[in-house]
Amino acid sequence: MDEIDGLGQLTDFRRLCSDLTLQTKKEGFFKDYLASIVDQVSEEEFQEFSKQQTDYDRIRYCWTLPALHKTMKSFRPSYRGKSADESAKRREQGNEAFREKDYRKALVMYNQSIAYAPYSSLLEKTTLALALANRSAVLVHLKEYQLAVRDIQLSLQSNYPEKQRYKLYDRMGFCHQQMGETAKARVAYTVALDCLAESDLELHALENWRQTIEKSRSKLPSSSNPSNKATMTNELPELLGGAHPTIANASRNLSLKMDDNCGRYYVAADDIKPGQTLVCEKPYAACLLPGKFTSHCHHCFVRLIAPLGCMTCRGVFYCSVECRDEAGSTYHQYECGIVDILTASGSSILSWIALRILTKGKLEDFLAARQQLEKGRLVQQADNYSCIYHLATLSHLRSDKDFFDRTFMALFLFQCLRASGFLQTRHRYEEDALNITDDEIYIASLLLRHLQLLQFNAHEIHEFVQLNEKNMRSTKTVYIGVGIYPTVAFFNHSCRPDVARYFLGTAMVITSSRSIRRGQMVAENYGPIFTHKHLADRQQSLLGRYWFQCKCPACENDWPVYDGMPDMESVLICCPLCRGPVQSVNSSYARCTKCKKQSLWEAIRRPVDEISSLYQTGMRIMDSGQVDKAVQVLSLYIEMMETLVDDLPIRELFLAQEALRLCLGTYGTKYVATSHLSFKAAGANLNV
Repeated sequence: MDEIDGLGQLTDFRRLCSDLTLQTKKEGFFKDYLASIVDQVSEEEFQEFSKQQTDYDRIRYCWTLPALHKTMKSFRPSYRGKSADESAKRREQGNEAFREKDYRKALVMYNQSIAYAPYSSLLEKTTLALALANRSAVLVHLKEYQLAVRDIQLSLQSNYPEKQRYKLYDRMGFCHQQMGETAKARVAYTVALDCLAESDLELHALENWRQTIEKSRSKLPSSSNPSNKATMTNELPELLGGAHPTIANASRNLSLKMDDNCGRYYVAADDIKPGQTLVCEKPYAACLLPGKFTSHCHHCFVRLIAPLGCMTCRGVFYCSVECRDEAGSTYHQYECGIVDILTASGSSILSWIALRILTKGKLEDFLAARQQLEKGRLVQQADNYSCIYHLATLSHLRSDKDFFDRTFMALFLFQCLRASGFLQTRHRYEEDALNITDDEIYIASLLLRHLQLLQFNAHEIHEFVQLNEKNMRSTKTVYIGVGIYPTVAFFNHSCRPDVARYFLGTAMVITSSRSIRRGQMVAENYGPIFTHKHLADRQQSLLGRYWFQCKCPACENDWPVYDGMPDMESVLICCPLCRGPVQSVNSSYARCTKCKKQSLWEAIRRPVDEISSLYQTGMRIMDSGQVDKAVQVLSLYIEMMETLVDDLPIRELFLAQEALRLCLGTYGTKYVATSHLSFKAAGANLNV
């Protein structure tokens, strides 16, 4: 079934890039499914497939092929189940590590114990309660007091033994005391004293506990003094000029344009300076990479310290009750039983999002919107599915082989969706599963459409990793997931980008990284940047992955990478009258080769030295960790340089833009390896 693709040439690299958007892992059963189906489909059947003109028709036709039903059987939900015995085993391993004061290992084992702990019966929930209670003791030693209080509260809600509750309330009081929450600490200590009456302690031990708790309570100050410990917030920054009246999540300083060559794209509605916020957008849907399931929250993507598991499976984890419950009431109630199937299939993260776009919504809403969507009516609201449906698919450039592969991936995802209960049509018998309704064909056709549009419109989600808190240059961005952002999707690409992006959880913030004049296109970067990759490599990458030939200034003028750029001084040393090149006359004067006039070397050097000093100051401030000040100085330097050199590749200018992007990245979700957890012991009565 090899053929010439939609661009009129057989491009192996482009096909490889396209295949990777369906299945990224070499291992996984979907590639075997697809290979088996390809072997069984006759040339006549494939030719008939190639005649199908719509996604609906492609799904409907492929459903009739015997090869599909011989190879791709219906699925049943599959869970990595809970186990009270495994939970107890890991809790005891945590207890051993705790007694040895190996708090890092103890935390890991208690985390595993909680993951295994069942939620089903009251008796089994006691296993969960004990694991949560023991983990709270470790968290106190690690000075994670808020997380410790949360675990204590959850433990008390999960049938923690009444005879031992005094220990938890005493621990809770200590946590509130350390956080400066005096009133809460006093209440917790008082309840701890009351709970002693329910304990089975011997008289001597009982009296020791009473004296200890009363002493702690007596030391409380008369008023609260909340701790100033920094807590991460996901508060989005203000948009430049305020929110746009018609473009959701965008600044008023952006305007959306459209033409045949560039499609839909943004231009500056007014002059924009470096370091200004242009878009703040939460994803319509986002998926965490499977490799990050144990280290990041499945819902908001923050790093986990003391995770909470799904109530049914032990495959995904959350940072909070709020994230767990929000996911559990929307997409994860359907995905819970198919996560292992999707993982084993080797499906790409884009395939997961194709499914997530549906599971986060309601089936009846997609069915109700069918007529309006097929009429092509776009609703400009960020949370409206119409904004996703109408993103570019480049279907007119797709080969029949590409459509064939994507159609069968869509049918695989459809089978997963059936198994999940989302379609409300689980089939008891295998022969019943061969039937398909018109609504089901439509839902499967949406999956096929998602697989096309996500190829060009999805964005990688990163976290900012700082290996050393005092060294800004020891930083990198780490790929943790993928999201679909309808507003951000309209930014076109440039190998010399105008903006930088960072993430607050899954929310994307787009900030200007250079001066942008009114009416000028505002472009982001899809991956290959001219300072690091040569023209031929960039063009190959963009043609293979995004199917276009870039015509940005860096490509049109074949700008050099960093090593080949002129430095700032060689460009700025010029005639102060006409900016022409100068030649030395003597140690005091230089003559312009353009206007032939002489100028003092001092007059020529002074502005160069001033702007050079500004650049060095900005870099030095960044290296010292003064991010806010560095953003101000670097933004000023970039603005001044761009008025002097216009649109030229100057090494220091682009190093400053890279430094500005680095500084802006620290405003997002940040993981500092050296201070993610403090393992210093805290003095308290914390017997597990």
